[in-house]
Amino acid sequence: MKTKQWNLYLFVILMVLFLLENLPAGPKSQDRPVQAPHATVLPVIDGTGDDACWQNQTWQSIDQVWIPYDGVVTPDDYSGQYKVAWSPTSNLLYFLVEIYDDVFIDGYVYGQGADIYNFDITEVFIDEDTSGGPHIFDDQTHNAENAFSYHIYADFPEDGGVNNEHRVNDMAGFYQSVNYTAHLPEFALRKNGEVATWEFSLIVYNDTYTQNNPEAARVQLQTDKIIGLSVAYCDNDDPDGQRDNMFGSVWEPAPGNLHWQNADGYGRIKLVESIPDYISGTNSSPTEAMKLYPNPTSSFLQLQIQNPYQGNISIHVYNILGQEVFKATDIKSGQLYNKTLFLNRLSAGVYFLQTQVGQSILRQKLIITPRK
Repeated sequence: MKTKQWNLYLFVILMVLFLLENLPAGPKSQDRPVQAPHATVLPVIDGTGDDACWQNQTWQSIDQVWIPYDGVVTPDDYSGQYKVAWSPTSNLLYFLVEIYDDVFIDGYVYGQGADIYNFDITEVFIDEDTSGGPHIFDDQTHNAENAFSYHIYADFPEDGGVNNEHRVNDMAGFYQSVNYTAHLPEFALRKNGEVATWEFSLIVYNDTYTQNNPEAARVQLQTDKIIGLSVAYCDNDDPDGQRDNMFGSVWEPAPGNLHWQNADGYGRIKLVESIPDYISGTNSSPTEAMKLYPNPTSSFLQLQIQNPYQGNISIHVYNILGQEVFKATDIKSGQLYNKTLFLNRLSAGVYFLQTQVGQSILRQKLIITPRK
């Protein structure tokens, strides 16, 4: 082969490799596991979320649209987030789920028509050994408990009240909507205005689970264990018996809503002793390291970051669909950083402000109120 031809072939090969390596990355279910800390003091399951195990954690968003309904969701319609902890003493996972919703729909009665997912419910998808794969079947030759799809339902209490009654179903193929309420031994749903807080504990079972002897399949939780886990929410705005929007904590490929039958796309959590410091050299929690005020706001926002880091920082604001609606960069030159952000072009609703500070990411909910 002549030298010029060889050089041309080599150039083409290198260009193809370069283009393949630099293609835009597709959405990922989760880049790295969410860290779930050891609850050295067990939380009181009352729907307030003020226990120690919840304080040194960042919220994880439930913002990926799995089932769209009637156009784009507006920020003042819905937002959701969750935290998770664990205890080797009680051998339970603990969940705190906060949902902002303009309309809450309840009234589900088991066995009387409408399916459980036609109401406002929280869902937890768990794959104890992260094995992935199908977990719903139409015959008795497979194990539908390869993973669990918990559909958690409760009536919403009056404002300021709490409801401890709940029902949990799983769409388990051959078993058809099996009752797994006992898998959540503690439960509380509290409502304050347009915010509902779900707090509950969950028993973790492996894929040898049988309804006749569940205790034999119970898993002993321990440090560094990684579990497949995603959290979702069905947002039904009309008592029409028809499904509306469904949101999940991880991305799913089209057509969406695949978790209930296949665990390949589940997120991950890692059971850890404690959450590492968010900012090197400090013991600050995210809310201590970054402050937003006034919040809620109608136009401008004061952003304050206090930690030893000095260098480049980036500021991003996302709507509840994960779309970036504001971006800025700056330099932090001292212990205390202050910046005024003018957000008057944003519509009223719920957003999330995220800052990249060195190797750390700080994130808080931001509420934009209507301008007079």
